[in-house]
Amino acid sequence: MTFILISGRTGVGKTHVCKRLRDMIELNTTFSRLGRQPSKSGNGGDFIAHYEKSGKHIVLNSPSDSDNCMIEFCQFLDGLAKKKVRPDIIITTIRETDVQHDQMSHMLALLDAYANGTQSLAAHYTSVIMAKPIHTPFAPNALSHHAFVLHLEQQPVSGTKEEQEKALALYWDDNADKAKYALDFAIA
Repeated sequence: MTFILISGRTGVGKTHVCKRLRDMIELNTTFSRLGRQPSKSGNGGDFIAHYEKSGKHIVLNSPSDSDNCMIEFCQFLDGLAKKKVRPDIIITTIRETDVQHDQMSHMLALLDAYANGTQSLAAHYTSVIMAKPIHTPFAPNALSHHAFVLHLEQQPVSGTKEEQEKALALYWDDNADKAKYALDFAIA
């Protein structure tokens, strides 16, 4: 199992990179789109998608803003498990801020539990991961050899709104290309 983590603080463009990556995947006819749903708990435009290429199943998850987003992600993965599908590659955002809710630790714990074969992931998330006291130290062991991390930074932009959007679009495109490269490497 391979994980591609698109990390960064709030507002650095993690969802934009996921959308660009989604568009690259869906324009490539060697990928089969097996499902996509808008996120009910993420921000507008967030989604969870399922693809297949060369016999490998890929899940792309854009929201990681809250426990509700992560529960929705768990439910999506649990739904695949009921169909006897276990993704080979999971691509997800991972939020580095909002320390009051430990989003980063929660997502790492969720992915670690999934990599270790935890069944009923949504129930595990709510009863074990969310139940831990805030700021509980955690070291994911299952991710240590099979994870790529793409870290996004806030970009200093100036000029008109149009110039700023153009500069950010180039940054997001470049990072989506990096994520696609990691995906292609994981599939190979």
